[in-house]
Amino acid sequence: MAEGDQVVFARLDVAEALGIWRHALGRVVETHDEAQAARLTLDVKFDGHETLHRYLPDLFEKRTA
Repeated sequence: MAEGDQVVFARLDVAEALGIWRHALGRVVETHDEAQAARLTLDVKFDGHETLHRYLPDLFEKRTA
């Protein structure tokens, strides 16, 4: 995933816990290369919600339109 990619939650339980509609579309606004953890994390923005900081990419599915 890269900045600007449109995403939805792959883990619907996470979306529901955050109060985000399960099929709401979001955008990757920043990526972080976590060298220490050897893991990429993402900042994702959904309409009507503050930016979600440092989430693991496997919580999201990339949407292609």
